[in-house]
This record gives sequence, C-alpha cells and structure tokens, in this order.
Amino acid sequence: MNDAENPTLAYKHHVLICTNLRPDGRRSCSGSGAHELLSAAKRKLARMGVSGTSRANASGCLGRCDHGPIMVIYPANLWFSCKTPQQVERILDQHLVHPDQ
Repeated sequence: MNDAENPTLAYKHHVLICTNLRPDGRRSCSGSGAHELLSAAKRKLARMGVSGTSRANASGCLGRCDHGPIMVIYPANLWFSCKTPQQVERILDQHLVHPDQ
C-alpha cells in the first residue's frame, strides 16, 4: 500500500537516529549515546504535540559512524551529528517548529 492509496500513513516529518552497534568494537552511533538521543527526540515530539504527524525512529547504519550519532530529518533530507539531547531538541525546534527561520 502506498500513501496515494492511504494518505494517513505518511508523516510530515520522519526523524531517524542511527542506533547501529558495530560488533567489532569500532566506533558506532549506538556506542556514542544514540539511544539516549532517540528517547530525547521522542519526548520532544510528544511535548511539541506533533507525534501524530512526525515520528522518531531508530535506524540502522547511515554510513557516517565517525561523526555519530547521526540524525536525519526527512523529507527535508537534513543530516546532523548530535552529541546531546539538548542538541536534538534545538534541531527539532528549529526545523519542525520554525523551519523558515
């Protein structure tokens, strides 16, 4: 089924945070605190009241482990290297609440 058949399936914004953990011990997003950032993104979307139109999800490897944790916002195709929950919240405020500023 695609969104043309059921438009309620599409989200206005989809926030993906890599939570990949490399089994060989090399640097990875999961090992750099990605799960905490994902939780922060989910809480922020709920507080913003947009959890019905925007969604935060864990993703597999996004191929930028050396810069991780990595967060991507679609459909805008915005990529970020985030280190703290506060950074995640500021980015979501900037790009979901006030995207033209």
